[in-house]
Amino acid sequence: MKILGADIRKFTVLKQASFDFSPGVNVFIGKNGSGKSHLMKLLYAIIKSLPPDQTTDRARIFQQELAKKLAGVFKPDGQAISRLVTRTTGRAKATISVTTDSGKIAWRLTTLGNLHVDSVEASMSGPAIFLPSRETLAMYEGFIQAYETRELSFDETYRDICVLLSGSPLLGPRLARARSLAEPLEKILGGSVRLTGNRFYLTSPEGNLEAHLVAEGHRKLASLTHLVLNGSLLQNSVLFWDEPEANLNPRLVSVVAEILRKLAAFGIQIFVSTHDYLLTSELSMAMEFSELFPTEESVDIRFFGLSVSPDFTVQTGNSLADLTDNDLVGEFADHYDRQSEFMRRLLNKQAGASSVNGERK
Repeated sequence: MKILGADIRKFTVLKQASFDFSPGVNVFIGKNGSGKSHLMKLLYAIIKSLPPDQTTDRARIFQQELAKKLAGVFKPDGQAISRLVTRTTGRAKATISVTTDSGKIAWRLTTLGNLHVDSVEASMSGPAIFLPSRETLAMYEGFIQAYETRELSFDETYRDICVLLSGSPLLGPRLARARSLAEPLEKILGGSVRLTGNRFYLTSPEGNLEAHLVAEGHRKLASLTHLVLNGSLLQNSVLFWDEPEANLNPRLVSVVAEILRKLAAFGIQIFVSTHDYLLTSELSMAMEFSELFPTEESVDIRFFGLSVSPDFTVQTGNSLADLTDNDLVGEFADHYDRQSEFMRRLLNKQAGASSVNGERK
């Protein structure tokens, strides 16, 4: 499945927004609270709620599943999905329309909590995966059971990814293709990822190292490696990754950008939210200098700049330069200006001190 576009009205901070997505990599940038994670969670909840093609009464089943998934993913007070409608005076409703390569999905949600499905034509041809900003490898042990039997503060994306991590490695020809995607990650990790019993380990020539003792940034890459090798990330999958740069050494960010391109070239549609200038710049260069990259890594990358002030707006471009209101580039430019000003003031101070010392002599 490929998500081609979305039209959203009055859903949380997404007051009025339309998106035309790339079948390759989609990058969301913007200030905290601009709706990046909400947008990805919304799309994820919709795709995860789609019933199988053979299901009768698809609209009713989708409505039931979507209501549960929205409550689980967003965790509003009292599981009341009515709280997901943009806050306003009086009654209101959110309207969401998502277009995929297999059909359209449209529904409405009112402040009274009524969810109405208008259309559910789409069918899911591959799994949807959501990687939260916090890594899950170290918390995996006993997490699924605890989530299903106790009240936890984690949203449902953490439970979902732990379920996927529990899958066994692939066999046969599919493993060979997955291995080619995982090898760069294993090289960084210095070993392979293994699930033994209910614990994850990093296996290297030096022995087994439990996930809890592996650096958090490496645990994020280890999770991605395991999802590739156990077949969770397949052709026609949709991957949502919230802040992949969190707790990651800057030297590894360019590798993540390369992996994202390779996954997209493999046929996986990717949605990423990020605050990282280096990651967005690496992906932007892949578009600006696409003729210099290998054909097998040639993918379409689209950038979306989200802003909530004074009104909600979305800018779209094929590179960072296409986004005129870009906080990432703007802040780095401001940093350079501040540095230049400090340097000017320091040189003036030193020149003044030299002049005074000269007069004393």
